[in-house]
Amino acid sequence: MKNARAKLTIILSMSIVALFLFAGYGLAEDWPTKNISLIYHSKAGSGGDMFLRALAKAMEPDLGKSIIVVNKPGAAAMNAWKAATNAKDGHTFLGVSSTMITSPILNDLTITYKTFDPVAMMFVDPMVLFVQKDKPWNTIEDFIADAKKNPGKYNIAGGVPGELGFVAGMLLMKESGIKMNIVPFESGADAAVSVLGGHVDGAIGEYGEAVAQIESGNLKVLIGFNPVEGTDIRTVQEAGLNFSIEKFRGILAPKNTSPEAIERMAKACEKALKDPEFVKYYKNMKLVTVFKTGSDFTEVMENQDAQIKEFMKAM
Repeated sequence: MKNARAKLTIILSMSIVALFLFAGYGLAEDWPTKNISLIYHSKAGSGGDMFLRALAKAMEPDLGKSIIVVNKPGAAAMNAWKAATNAKDGHTFLGVSSTMITSPILNDLTITYKTFDPVAMMFVDPMVLFVQKDKPWNTIEDFIADAKKNPGKYNIAGGVPGELGFVAGMLLMKESGIKMNIVPFESGADAAVSVLGGHVDGAIGEYGEAVAQIESGNLKVLIGFNPVEGTDIRTVQEAGLNFSIEKFRGILAPKNTSPEAIERMAKACEKALKDPEFVKYYKNMKLVTVFKTGSDFTEVMENQDAQIKEFMKAM
């Protein structure tokens, strides 16, 4: 009798465990259960904002929910990052670029890439130095020679301190031996407008933020900080400048997000890369597809973190 009761207890216990396992599995399969938020640190119209809006549109059919891009600019990106860390709904994610690496280092911030879990790295966004078409410089060598004759004369729009554009400008000065003024801009699109209006002499930003004006001939590119696919734009390395910089774009998740939600989101990101409209968008923006998840994405961030820290030490 005792043995029978013991067997019955074991069977019931196993049934309860199985019930919870299947229930948990069902919850994971059902995610998302409500609309998804993508928080970003720059305002509408920036390169990162355009990327997230195009990505959201491509992912919505797969996830079956609306994906809302929430812009929270300011405070060297901390406004956005704090909002993401405070989210507890399991449906909030953070759109990131290399600012996630540079800003905490340059501004001594407490929130870093380690505060979040990796979801998916999707692209490398090519960065360039561009100027108005009427400027006398046609190559980076022209600009460097002129800048050496006139130290501190030229104003170049870049990101706010902590943005990769700001770092790229600092590296350009260090490696070429020139002095120029880096003027902070929250948005590369605003910087391009200022270059066109003659308010600044040039700008460092993503190719995609100025693509229409570059391809129409109103702006000309002097150098690329990394390769721009489908163009003949030279890179800083090809010009003999000994540095490289790559701006990644991707998605991170607050630490309280379930692994199942992260996996589901990562798969939706990968599937979006085949969406015809999204393909058209990222090809036009010259974004280079580099899809990584989990520890592979973390490794990219770790390497860039080490690179920027080494640069700051050298400076």
